[in-house]
Amino acid sequence: MSAEFDLHALDKKEIRQQVFEQLLSQITTGKWKPGEKIPSENELTSIMGVSRISVREAIQKLAAMDLVETYRGKGTFVKEFTTNNYLKSLTPMLLMTPDDILFVVEYRRILEVGIIDLYTRNPTSRDIAFLTKTLDKMKQYYRTNLKKYTKYDLEFHMKLYEMTGNPFIIKISNLVYDILSAAMKEAVTERGAEEGIEFHSAMLEYIRNGEIDNLKKLTNELFDQIELEVRETMEEGQAPKA
Repeated sequence: MSAEFDLHALDKKEIRQQVFEQLLSQITTGKWKPGEKIPSENELTSIMGVSRISVREAIQKLAAMDLVETYRGKGTFVKEFTTNNYLKSLTPMLLMTPDDILFVVEYRRILEVGIIDLYTRNPTSRDIAFLTKTLDKMKQYYRTNLKKYTKYDLEFHMKLYEMTGNPFIIKISNLVYDILSAAMKEAVTERGAEEGIEFHSAMLEYIRNGEIDNLKKLTNELFDQIELEVRETMEEGQAPKA
């Protein structure tokens, strides 16, 4: 059985995450095809040298991501794999480790600096009004409710993606919305929210005035600050505040 799959015994470090990642890889790389029955818990336990609890938890995560389906008395089968049912299901409980958050910050920096020339070409009065209203919501909640603050923070940036007028950027941004949201909820701290108000207020002013160079510099500084806070949290060995 083990020769048929790219599965192997694991190191003791982060066993459950490694089990999940290996099973996920079997599906995303096409080694386990849609409709195919995957090995049983007992078989996977033997192949990978881990506990049944670790295997069962990994399968439950795959089911939560809508990648597999278990039928009592028959086993677990691979569902049709699509980009949508994979990406839309990524949540902090599944994959959002500190390293993942840093990767998302890196992705957002590349994207958001890169699209500045697009979304500043011709912002409408409605665009500015939406950004202003959203910033007002951020100001309302940054001291009292980080969850709501983060929601409006993301809405501010999603609006910038929309303002590019590029349907591909807009579609991809909507597709990975859950990932962006999960990363922001993990990364945003009380201090970060307070500094975020200053950053976003300045961003809005630069957008209004068409100050593209200043906006690019400020956006890079914003992501420098986010990355710094995530790294500080990692060094402290504490989970980021949600």
